[in-house]
Amino acid sequence: MARLPSMQYLIQQIGGQVILFEDGTEREIVRFDPQDADAAAKAQLTIHASPDLSDQDKAFAHFWSGYFYALSDAGTAPEADE
Repeated sequence: MARLPSMQYLIQQIGGQVILFEDGTEREIVRFDPQDADAAAKAQLTIHASPDLSDQDKAFAHFWSGYFYALSDAGTAPEADE
């Protein structure tokens, strides 16, 4: 779990979903499966277009979304055959 700079939003992976939400109200900004590249890309677009997030919050949300994607099986490059 990571708190965005405004201290108003959290992003975390719960089960198989990454969720960006407002702390206190639990209002979701975006939810996506980090193993689905299309879903991760759509989440990035949603974050970028969100009028609720400051530019700094957007930058951190983009970073953490990419982090969760990179940790998933989909974000891991297959090993080369030797």
